[in-house]
Amino acid sequence: MIVLAEPSFLGSRTPLEIVLILAAALLGAGVIVLLSFRLPARTLLAGAFALGTLQFFGPFGFTSLGLIATAALLPGAIWRFWRGNAHVWIGLLGALAVWQAISVLWADKVGSAAYGVLLTLALIATALLARETIRSSPQGLIEALAIVSPLILIEAWLVTLFRLAPDLEKAYLTSPIARVFTEPGVEMIAHGSTENVNDIFKAGGLFLNANTASLFLAVVACLYVWAALQRPGRGRFWLFLAVAAISLDASLGTGSKTPLVAIVILPVLGVLALVAVRKPVLTVVVAVAGAGLAAGAVAIVTAMRPRLLDEVVRTLDERRRLWGVVFQRFPENWFTGLGFGNWRLTIAEEWRMAFPGRGLQLFPPHNLFAQAWADAGIIALLLTIALSLLPIIAVLRRIGAARHDKLVSRASVELLVVFVGVSWVLAHGMLDTTTFLGDNHLVPFFAAITAVAFSTRLGTRQDGRIPSASVSQAA
Repeated sequence: MIVLAEPSFLGSRTPLEIVLILAAALLGAGVIVLLSFRLPARTLLAGAFALGTLQFFGPFGFTSLGLIATAALLPGAIWRFWRGNAHVWIGLLGALAVWQAISVLWADKVGSAAYGVLLTLALIATALLARETIRSSPQGLIEALAIVSPLILIEAWLVTLFRLAPDLEKAYLTSPIARVFTEPGVEMIAHGSTENVNDIFKAGGLFLNANTASLFLAVVACLYVWAALQRPGRGRFWLFLAVAAISLDASLGTGSKTPLVAIVILPVLGVLALVAVRKPVLTVVVAVAGAGLAAGAVAIVTAMRPRLLDEVVRTLDERRRLWGVVFQRFPENWFTGLGFGNWRLTIAEEWRMAFPGRGLQLFPPHNLFAQAWADAGIIALLLTIALSLLPIIAVLRRIGAARHDKLVSRASVELLVVFVGVSWVLAHGMLDTTTFLGDNHLVPFFAAITAVAFSTRLGTRQDGRIPSASVSQAA
């Protein structure tokens, strides 16, 4: 993603307008806080899903009204659903939020730091809501997903439509409607911006960036497959499968290269994990043979169609140069990082050395670990690593606990799809996103699939019994 314009807080509005906007925001947040103490967890979660999809961007830059509203659910969520055995993952989220707030002290832009803190607070709120909903009954999460399914379908269909009709996409992006539903920077399209949303081979639907849309739709697809496996009734079963299929198709159709790789590699890794706990020797043989075949296929493609991989090589080379800038700055700022907002200054200083002969473009690091360190230093990096890996480890432990069950079963498919969902966020983040949770659109859906990953209900047998080993204690 290319960042072309610095989102400014409230732009050039008058002091009176600023006061009125802030007063309205505080009033709205107060109403949301009150609702968080009164409405059921499943209802609040459904609202968070809707806000995650639509967001409603306003005068606060990337800190959308949807993100503020989701973060405002936190007081009620903590008061009602933070139980004595609240798991480590949510505790680590709290630690990250505290550290991010402390790192404001050396941030270049307080707004950037506030955005990071709000993202984490919103994730804590929705993680508590999703955990409570699943604890009560998986049907609550299923109902929340059913409510938001029309919005998911609209986003997926728009991606496909815009991919087939680029002129229609440009007409949307230059319309007043886009300024409400699409990220800041959309106004640059009308001025001939070179951002990749102008690429006729990419489309993001309601989202400005195709990479963001592809990650969102892929994780949502996994979540809806999981929901379809929970015996939700015939009508919802087919609805959820349709939403999953259309979302996954749209994810592949955004034009982003990441889902094309992830859709092959991640399910293969998941299947290998399912087989490995049952037949480890066979798994090693198959893995070695598969790696050899893959290397041979790449070599053949490179020899026969050398230009086919040019785009992949160019993309990876860009990432390598960006990561080189991070490594170069690490020794002198290893503890504090660069500070929120300071990466833009750093890449501007290092641009000529990293990209000689190329016009300045303020790329982010395109790696969630590199971004975590750049924003808030080594503590944020360590917490981000833990928060990224723990959901994947939880699913792998559940796979190990279910090794005596049948390999081909509903439970195995459930484990596989949740593994793919939580792993997809990390895999995508290693090359594209700037946070371990994707972005503000993905917050409630990432919270939901993570709650599923930590749930003792994940991978239950066909007779409803839970495997003896429990990953919930580790969570």
